[in-house]
Amino acid sequence: MTARENNGSLPERETREATLRRIIFQSPTTAFMVGVFEDVEERETFTACGEMLAPNPGDVFMLEGEWKVHHKYGAQFVFDSYQTSYPATRDGIIAYLASGMIKGVGKTLAKRIVGAFGDETIEVLNNEIHRLKEIPGIGPKNFIRIKNSWDEQRGVQNVMLFLKSHGVSTAYAVKIYKAYGTSAVLRLQDNPYQLIDDIEGIGFTVADRIAQSLGMAKDAPERIMAGFEFLLREAAWSRGHVYLPRETLFTEVSALLEVSVESLENVFDKAVAAARLRVDEDRVYLPVLWFSEARIAFDVKRLQEAPRDEVNQVELFDQIKQVQEKNAIEFAPYQVDAIQRVFSQPIVIVTGGPGTGKSTALVGILAIAEHLGLKSALCAPTGRAAKRMSELTRCEAKTIHRLLEFDPFTGGFKRDEAQPLEVDLLVVDEVSMVDTLLMASLLRAVPDSARVVLIGDVDQLPSVGPGNVLRDMIASGALPVVRLTTIFRQAQQSAIVMNAHNVLHGQPLKYRKDTFFVDAHSPEELTSLVREIVVERLPREMGFDPVNDIQVLTPMRHTDAGVLNLNRVLQEALNPDGRVFYRGPERVFRVGDKVMQIRNNYEKDVYNGDIGVVVSADEEETECVIRYDGRDVLYSFSDLDEVVLSYAITIHKSQGSEYPCVVIPMTLQHRIMLQRNLVYTAMTRARSFLVFVGNRSALTTAIRNTRIARRYTSLAEQLKTGSSWQRTGIAELARRLDESERF
Repeated sequence: MTARENNGSLPERETREATLRRIIFQSPTTAFMVGVFEDVEERETFTACGEMLAPNPGDVFMLEGEWKVHHKYGAQFVFDSYQTSYPATRDGIIAYLASGMIKGVGKTLAKRIVGAFGDETIEVLNNEIHRLKEIPGIGPKNFIRIKNSWDEQRGVQNVMLFLKSHGVSTAYAVKIYKAYGTSAVLRLQDNPYQLIDDIEGIGFTVADRIAQSLGMAKDAPERIMAGFEFLLREAAWSRGHVYLPRETLFTEVSALLEVSVESLENVFDKAVAAARLRVDEDRVYLPVLWFSEARIAFDVKRLQEAPRDEVNQVELFDQIKQVQEKNAIEFAPYQVDAIQRVFSQPIVIVTGGPGTGKSTALVGILAIAEHLGLKSALCAPTGRAAKRMSELTRCEAKTIHRLLEFDPFTGGFKRDEAQPLEVDLLVVDEVSMVDTLLMASLLRAVPDSARVVLIGDVDQLPSVGPGNVLRDMIASGALPVVRLTTIFRQAQQSAIVMNAHNVLHGQPLKYRKDTFFVDAHSPEELTSLVREIVVERLPREMGFDPVNDIQVLTPMRHTDAGVLNLNRVLQEALNPDGRVFYRGPERVFRVGDKVMQIRNNYEKDVYNGDIGVVVSADEEETECVIRYDGRDVLYSFSDLDEVVLSYAITIHKSQGSEYPCVVIPMTLQHRIMLQRNLVYTAMTRARSFLVFVGNRSALTTAIRNTRIARRYTSLAEQLKTGSSWQRTGIAELARRLDESERF
């Protein structure tokens, strides 16, 4: 089918052999290109675009893809796979050699070469290139130029052919070539598992597929070592474990690699000896996680034992009284206790649920710190949590990464024990979200003389990353803890707040004023109702903006009521006319879409959990603009793997955020995730209105399920005994933490 025949009825897939005639656009940062191609058979030109390594006019390709109609440029062939081939005719070979791709060869010399070797020209260049010296006009210097240029072009082709022959997609092949260049084949033959560390987005599964295609034995030491590290990383980032019991690790690695447990022993011992794994009794750690827990324990002890100026208690009570009078508030006894402890203890934990006055106590703490001339710093683990902290306190709050001055070039923080934070009082909010690695880096940068306040709700979900820091700190008994339990009168007027506490106590919800349940009797009806409630009923009856005010929170990504399906449904309902500008795995973006950043990007100053709207896109430049709270951020299309649709997001991703209205689908399809702390976390994201949609028995199941998935951590033990850092020494802990960016 030709471009001219493309009258709105576009085929799904086809393959075209075509010669690249002209490059219209070549991205300077990615392999994306747009070019004019000429069909080899039909001799008709057409525009095609996709990812292609080092294309040159005159190159011949087998392109696989589909026709699409661009709103501005019309029909384009969008390819997602290609193979390089050579021209079949003598005229084609002449044009190919004279295209400028081969340095030192113009049209006249190209004609001489083809005149000498005829149809075998390509074969000669590939296997007997020394015969070029037979051609008049090719001296020693020009021969070297031609040979080097031809070898470079063949290198690109050989890498792509090698990778494609071993089942590597074009997208991954481009990344591999950009990382390794023409040495990619040798690097992969030596150890394909190095891809896991070197190339973002390539994990064990892809590397192992390449290794198996290369004929690597199932019990090869490189494969077993990669299996150990992969499973410990997966356990950390997917399950929150800091370590795995040795028996569990061996069983899981054996199953993953399909090898016997006995065959793992020798590689394991060598990995431990080489410090690639850390063993403590029967626990197996990635070294950086073991050192991070030990470092937290050391720094807590360091802060507790460091001398600091005492605060006059009489003056403190007087200040508490003045703060109450100035702000027309009355602190509850627990809030007074929290304030007192902050100024009498080096490090204090303040925990409590919604409506118990954590923010009010914090305002008092900051006011007194200012009166005492103390320099305060406020931080939270995410951008949205930091923004919310700023709004509540009217003081600047930063993300922990920004406070520690993350350096994207080194992957580490500029602030540490050698260059500590210049603060007298450090306040950390949403501590339940802080994982082991981040807490270790934060406490490491706190000066001896500073006081630290850790604020969080221990009943919420733990961090996405490894560890259960807040819960372990409280369980250790090594730090003073103030529990705020009184629900203030103003908060008692909110059914959301009262129902959240009902959930914590296993009691049924009471539906009134700001909390509702809409029944659905099938997954299909549930999806339809979520759409109707978000798009029509809440905007019409309550005045909520469906994009800016309403957030759908769901436990899982898959199923009818999961993130992927609900985003598809809501995108179609809320942004049906938005122009599609990008298609990727599990995502299609349109101009006008509500989206969320899912990784911290310090160069762009956007962070995990930030929500924005796509305001423009330019396919020719392969760029789009996303607006976050009035600030426009430019994205290359290659950066869009950091962005997802966010009409619906997982409950885990909502931590640290607050929305005017929250809609929560409840279905037994999510049975594996139906837990009390999950529902509690979702409910407490709603500021003024909360709607459950679905099956009431699913909600009852969740409230009754107090099981909290166990995380293998040893922080509580470390805080009690301090044995690890005492055995290892603080200098070694510091060095190991510096290596954490490799994790």
